[in-house]
Amino acid sequence: MNKSRILILAIGVAGLIAFSLYSFNPFLAVPQAGTKIEPAKNLVPLVNPNNNTIQQNLPMPSGASKMSVFENHDSAGNYYSIQFPSEANVEHGEKPGSFIARLSQSTLSVELVDIPDNSNVQLHILTQDEPSLKSSLQDYNRVSLNQIKIGDTRSWNLVYMWKNGTSGMESMKTFVEGSDNAALITFSGPSQEFGQSNSTINSVMESFRWIGQ
Repeated sequence: MNKSRILILAIGVAGLIAFSLYSFNPFLAVPQAGTKIEPAKNLVPLVNPNNNTIQQNLPMPSGASKMSVFENHDSAGNYYSIQFPSEANVEHGEKPGSFIARLSQSTLSVELVDIPDNSNVQLHILTQDEPSLKSSLQDYNRVSLNQIKIGDTRSWNLVYMWKNGTSGMESMKTFVEGSDNAALITFSGPSQEFGQSNSTINSVMESFRWIGQ
């Protein structure tokens, strides 16, 4: 085989490899951290002409804020949708598969968590997540740890209190099991605001759905 044919073959192989990497690299289309994310759908109230009652085009708990639907397609096998209050400023987080929703006094976020094959969500919370919280947060104090269901999916809910300087804070971490990664939904805000935010927290948490699982 002459040198020209070898060169042509090498260029062809290199081009094929480059095309494959470009086509199948799951991180190429992932927005940078801090990129503002627009909702996939706004849940606008609808009027039923038969009885003049107000309805939502998706069910929402009583007293909840108006919500918008966001979809994440960063990581194949871990696509999901979630609702955040429409007034929240929603940005892409630092890692693929993460959103951060900022409200006036509190923050909501969702991210993907890789649970090792030799572990499970509850064990991960007790051996990894909670020890990390104890070592990094001032006056960490667990309020509750319960198994719940979001839709038909088994989940675990950790509620805890801590201090940011002299300010009392309360947070909730909800781990939703998935076929690949788990999803971690976190709410943090001042303790005095936590109880008042229950309807919003529940709306966000209960809206989570895996797409294609």
